[in-house]
Amino acid sequence: MMNDNRIELIPLVGFPLVHTGDDIPNLIISVFDEQSIELHSGDIVVVTHSIISIAEGKLYHLEDVEASDRAREISEEIGSSPERVEVALKEAREILREKPVLITKTQHGIITDFSGVDESNAPPNMLTALPDDPDKTARSISDVLSEKMGFKVPVIITDTQGRPWRKGAVNLAIGVAGMSPFKYNVGKKDLHGHELQGSLVCLADQVAAATELVMGQAGEGIPVVIVRGIKFDYGDGSATQILRSDSENLFT
Repeated sequence: MMNDNRIELIPLVGFPLVHTGDDIPNLIISVFDEQSIELHSGDIVVVTHSIISIAEGKLYHLEDVEASDRAREISEEIGSSPERVEVALKEAREILREKPVLITKTQHGIITDFSGVDESNAPPNMLTALPDDPDKTARSISDVLSEKMGFKVPVIITDTQGRPWRKGAVNLAIGVAGMSPFKYNVGKKDLHGHELQGSLVCLADQVAAATELVMGQAGEGIPVVIVRGIKFDYGDGSATQILRSDSENLFT
Protein backbone atom coordinates (compact mmCIF):
# COMPACT_ATOMS: atom_id res chain seq x y z
CA MET A 1 0.00 0.00 0.00
CA MET A 2 3.01 2.31 0.24
CA ASN A 3 3.86 4.52 -2.69
CA ASP A 4 7.55 5.41 -2.44
CA ASN A 5 6.91 6.39 1.21
CA ARG A 6 4.66 9.19 -0.05
CA ILE A 7 1.49 10.03 1.85
CA GLU A 8 -1.39 12.04 0.38
CA LEU A 9 -3.99 14.07 2.29
CA ILE A 10 -7.03 14.63 0.08
CA PRO A 11 -9.56 17.10 1.54
CA LEU A 12 -13.25 16.98 0.68
CA VAL A 13 -13.80 20.65 -0.09
CA GLY A 14 -17.29 22.01 -0.52
CA PHE A 15 -18.77 19.72 2.12
CA PRO A 16 -22.35 20.87 2.91
CA LEU A 17 -23.31 22.23 6.30
CA VAL A 18 -24.52 19.38 8.47
CA HIS A 19 -27.81 19.41 10.37
CA THR A 20 -29.21 17.13 13.05
CA GLY A 21 -30.50 13.92 11.50
CA ASP A 22 -28.27 14.06 8.42
CA ASP A 23 -26.84 10.81 7.10
CA ILE A 24 -23.07 11.36 7.28
CA PRO A 25 -21.86 8.35 5.25
CA ASN A 26 -24.24 9.16 2.40
CA LEU A 27 -23.25 12.83 2.53
CA ILE A 28 -19.64 11.71 2.13
CA ILE A 29 -20.58 9.51 -0.82
CA SER A 30 -22.50 12.36 -2.46
CA VAL A 31 -19.45 14.63 -2.22
CA PHE A 32 -17.31 11.85 -3.73
CA ASP A 33 -19.75 11.67 -6.64
CA GLU A 34 -20.06 15.43 -7.11
CA GLN A 35 -16.29 15.91 -7.20
CA SER A 36 -15.50 12.68 -9.07
CA ILE A 37 -13.31 11.50 -6.19
CA GLU A 38 -12.47 7.82 -6.20
CA LEU A 39 -11.47 5.92 -3.09
CA HIS A 40 -8.63 3.44 -3.50
CA SER A 41 -8.17 0.22 -1.60
CA GLY A 42 -5.94 1.13 1.36
CA ASP A 43 -7.37 4.64 1.78
CA ILE A 44 -8.44 5.79 5.25
CA VAL A 45 -11.38 8.20 5.64
CA VAL A 46 -10.96 10.65 8.52
CA VAL A 47 -13.94 12.60 9.86
CA THR A 48 -13.97 15.40 12.42
CA HIS A 49 -16.30 14.68 15.32
CA SER A 50 -18.08 18.04 15.04
CA ILE A 51 -20.22 16.97 12.08
CA ILE A 52 -20.90 13.64 13.79
CA SER A 53 -22.03 15.42 16.96
CA ILE A 54 -24.30 17.75 15.01
CA ALA A 55 -25.82 14.91 12.97
CA GLU A 56 -26.39 12.81 16.09
CA GLY A 57 -27.90 15.71 18.03
CA LYS A 58 -25.15 16.02 20.63
CA LEU A 59 -25.93 19.72 20.92
CA TYR A 60 -26.87 21.97 23.82
CA HIS A 61 -28.84 25.19 23.26
CA LEU A 62 -27.24 27.83 25.45
CA GLU A 63 -30.63 29.22 26.44
CA ASP A 64 -31.64 25.78 27.73
CA VAL A 65 -28.56 25.28 29.92
CA GLU A 66 -29.17 26.17 33.55
CA ALA A 67 -25.80 26.58 35.22
CA SER A 68 -25.46 25.17 38.72
CA ASP A 69 -23.79 27.02 41.57
CA ARG A 70 -20.75 24.79 41.15
CA ALA A 71 -20.54 25.56 37.43
CA ARG A 72 -20.74 29.28 38.16
CA GLU A 73 -18.00 29.05 40.78
CA ILE A 74 -15.69 27.18 38.40
CA SER A 75 -16.45 29.54 35.52
CA GLU A 76 -15.52 32.56 37.63
CA GLU A 77 -12.21 30.92 38.57
CA ILE A 78 -11.18 29.96 35.04
CA GLY A 79 -12.86 32.62 32.90
CA SER A 80 -15.09 30.32 30.86
CA SER A 81 -18.84 30.59 30.38
CA PRO A 82 -20.94 28.95 33.12
CA GLU A 83 -22.99 27.22 30.41
CA ARG A 84 -19.95 25.51 28.92
CA VAL A 85 -18.78 24.46 32.38
CA GLU A 86 -22.22 23.09 33.23
CA VAL A 87 -22.37 20.99 30.07
CA ALA A 88 -18.80 19.78 30.63
CA LEU A 89 -19.75 18.64 34.15
CA LYS A 90 -22.83 16.88 32.76
CA GLU A 91 -20.75 15.05 30.12
CA ALA A 92 -18.03 14.04 32.60
CA ARG A 93 -17.63 10.73 34.37
CA GLU A 94 -15.03 12.22 36.70
CA ILE A 95 -13.67 15.70 37.47
CA LEU A 96 -9.86 15.58 37.62
CA ARG A 97 -9.05 19.27 37.95
CA GLU A 98 -11.10 22.45 38.15
CA LYS A 99 -8.45 25.12 37.61
CA PRO A 100 -6.64 26.69 35.87
CA VAL A 101 -8.47 24.56 33.27
CA LEU A 102 -11.38 22.20 33.81
CA ILE A 103 -9.98 18.70 33.12
CA THR A 104 -12.37 15.77 33.09
CA LYS A 105 -12.63 12.11 32.22
CA THR A 106 -15.55 11.68 29.83
CA GLN A 107 -18.05 8.87 29.76
CA HIS A 108 -15.86 7.34 27.02
CA GLY A 109 -12.81 7.38 29.32
CA ILE A 110 -11.10 10.21 27.42
CA ILE A 111 -9.20 12.69 29.60
CA THR A 112 -9.52 16.16 28.11
CA ASP A 113 -10.50 19.74 28.89
CA PHE A 114 -14.20 20.60 29.30
CA SER A 115 -15.18 17.01 28.39
CA GLY A 116 -14.64 17.95 24.74
CA VAL A 117 -17.50 20.47 24.89
CA ASP A 118 -16.90 23.38 22.53
CA GLU A 119 -18.45 26.34 20.74
CA SER A 120 -16.12 26.08 17.74
CA ASN A 121 -17.91 24.93 14.57
CA ALA A 122 -21.15 24.56 16.53
CA PRO A 123 -24.38 26.07 15.19
CA PRO A 124 -25.14 29.57 16.54
CA ASN A 125 -25.93 29.75 20.27
CA MET A 126 -25.12 26.09 20.77
CA LEU A 127 -22.41 23.90 22.25
CA THR A 128 -21.27 20.59 20.77
CA ALA A 129 -20.38 17.60 22.93
CA LEU A 130 -18.54 14.47 21.87
CA PRO A 131 -20.59 11.70 20.21
CA ASP A 132 -21.96 9.11 22.63
CA ASP A 133 -20.09 6.24 20.95
CA PRO A 134 -17.49 7.39 18.38
CA ASP A 135 -16.29 3.83 17.72
CA LYS A 136 -19.84 2.71 16.90
CA THR A 137 -20.30 5.67 14.55
CA ALA A 138 -16.96 4.97 12.88
CA ARG A 139 -18.05 1.36 12.31
CA SER A 140 -21.33 2.53 10.81
CA ILE A 141 -19.60 4.89 8.37
CA SER A 142 -17.01 2.24 7.52
CA ASP A 143 -19.73 -0.33 6.80
CA VAL A 144 -21.62 1.97 4.43
CA LEU A 145 -18.51 3.13 2.58
CA SER A 146 -17.14 -0.42 2.35
CA GLU A 147 -20.39 -1.73 0.87
CA LYS A 148 -20.48 1.14 -1.63
CA MET A 149 -16.86 0.76 -2.71
CA GLY A 150 -16.61 -3.02 -2.68
CA PHE A 151 -13.58 -3.09 -0.38
CA LYS A 152 -12.88 -2.38 3.29
CA VAL A 153 -12.68 1.33 4.09
CA PRO A 154 -11.22 2.15 7.54
CA VAL A 155 -12.61 5.23 9.28
CA ILE A 156 -11.14 7.46 11.99
CA ILE A 157 -13.14 10.08 13.90
CA THR A 158 -11.09 12.91 15.40
CA ASP A 159 -11.18 15.55 18.10
CA THR A 160 -8.74 18.40 18.69
CA GLN A 161 -7.14 18.09 22.12
CA GLY A 162 -4.17 19.30 24.12
CA ARG A 163 -1.50 17.02 25.57
CA PRO A 164 0.17 16.86 28.99
CA TRP A 165 3.44 18.79 29.20
CA ARG A 166 3.17 20.17 25.64
CA LYS A 167 1.66 23.40 24.33
CA GLY A 168 -0.73 23.49 21.43
CA ALA A 169 -3.54 21.19 20.35
CA VAL A 170 -3.52 18.40 17.78
CA ASN A 171 -6.11 16.07 16.29
CA LEU A 172 -6.45 12.71 18.06
CA ALA A 173 -8.47 9.62 17.19
CA ILE A 174 -11.60 9.19 19.33
CA GLY A 175 -13.27 6.67 17.01
CA VAL A 176 -11.66 3.93 14.91
CA ALA A 177 -13.10 1.21 12.67
CA GLY A 178 -11.76 -1.23 10.10
CA MET A 179 -8.11 -1.06 11.18
CA SER A 180 -5.81 -1.54 14.11
CA PRO A 181 -5.05 1.81 15.79
CA PHE A 182 -1.47 0.65 16.34
CA LYS A 183 1.67 -0.18 14.45
CA TYR A 184 3.79 -2.84 16.15
CA ASN A 185 7.56 -2.56 15.76
CA VAL A 186 8.56 -5.11 18.40
CA GLY A 187 10.98 -7.59 16.85
CA LYS A 188 12.00 -5.32 14.00
CA LYS A 189 15.61 -4.17 13.74
CA ASP A 190 16.90 -0.60 13.70
CA LEU A 191 19.62 0.78 11.41
CA HIS A 192 22.31 -0.79 13.57
CA GLY A 193 20.73 -4.23 13.79
CA HIS A 194 19.34 -3.82 17.31
CA GLU A 195 16.05 -5.61 17.81
CA LEU A 196 13.27 -3.32 19.05
CA GLN A 197 11.82 -4.53 22.34
CA GLY A 198 8.96 -2.15 23.11
CA SER A 199 8.05 0.07 20.19
CA LEU A 200 4.29 0.60 19.92
CA VAL A 201 3.17 3.43 17.63
CA CYS A 202 -0.35 4.90 17.80
CA LEU A 203 -0.92 5.06 14.07
CA ALA A 204 -4.52 6.27 14.43
CA ASP A 205 -3.39 9.37 16.32
CA GLN A 206 -0.62 10.02 13.78
CA VAL A 207 -3.13 9.88 10.93
CA ALA A 208 -5.60 12.07 12.83
CA ALA A 209 -2.93 14.68 13.57
CA ALA A 210 -1.83 14.76 9.93
CA THR A 211 -5.33 15.49 8.68
CA GLU A 212 -5.60 18.60 10.86
CA LEU A 213 -3.04 20.18 8.53
CA VAL A 214 -5.74 20.39 5.86
CA MET A 215 -8.88 20.31 8.03
CA GLY A 216 -7.83 23.31 10.09
CA GLN A 217 -9.61 24.39 13.27
CA ALA A 218 -11.48 27.49 12.12
CA GLY A 219 -13.71 28.16 9.10
CA GLU A 220 -11.97 26.00 6.51
CA GLY A 221 -15.09 23.87 6.03
CA ILE A 222 -13.18 20.62 5.49
CA PRO A 223 -14.58 18.00 7.91
CA VAL A 224 -13.50 14.94 5.91
CA VAL A 225 -10.07 13.98 4.59
CA ILE A 226 -8.90 10.92 2.66
CA VAL A 227 -5.46 9.64 3.70
CA ARG A 228 -3.62 7.62 1.08
CA GLY A 229 -0.31 5.78 1.28
CA ILE A 230 -0.39 4.63 4.91
CA LYS A 231 0.60 1.07 5.73
CA PHE A 232 -1.72 -0.35 8.38
CA ASP A 233 -3.28 -3.58 9.59
CA TYR A 234 -6.94 -4.18 8.81
CA GLY A 235 -9.01 -5.43 11.72
CA ASP A 236 -11.68 -4.71 14.30
CA GLY A 237 -9.72 -2.02 16.10
CA SER A 238 -11.24 0.73 18.23
CA ALA A 239 -10.19 4.01 19.80
CA THR A 240 -10.92 2.62 23.26
CA GLN A 241 -7.85 0.41 22.82
CA ILE A 242 -5.72 3.57 22.82
CA LEU A 243 -6.80 4.68 26.30
CA ARG A 244 -4.58 3.75 29.23
CA SER A 245 -6.24 2.03 32.15
CA ASP A 246 -6.09 3.64 35.60
CA SER A 247 -3.40 1.12 36.60
CA GLU A 248 -1.22 2.45 33.75
CA ASN A 249 -1.66 6.11 34.71
CA LEU A 250 1.83 7.64 34.79
CA PHE A 251 0.79 10.87 36.54
CA THR A 252 -0.71 9.71 39.83
